[in-house]
Amino acid sequence: MITKLSNILHTYFRTDLQLHFLWSFFLTTVAVFFPFMIWSGLIATLIKEALDLWIKGKWNWDDIAYGIAGWIFALLFLQQI
Repeated sequence: MITKLSNILHTYFRTDLQLHFLWSFFLTTVAVFFPFMIWSGLIATLIKEALDLWIKGKWNWDDIAYGIAGWIFALLFLQQI
């Protein structure tokens, strides 16, 4: 059971995907101090994936999904302030 749970954890909560989420979240929350940064998390995610497409020749939708999720979560966080 532990092995099965560990495999699920590594499949859906990979470190590289967490990095996309956190990068997008933290860039967007900088909008607390600089309001023009509100789009930075989304823009950085799209630019990073465009560069991956250009350099590696592949587009990763998981990276985009986690980046957008981080951006949306940051917007919800900023709405409270």
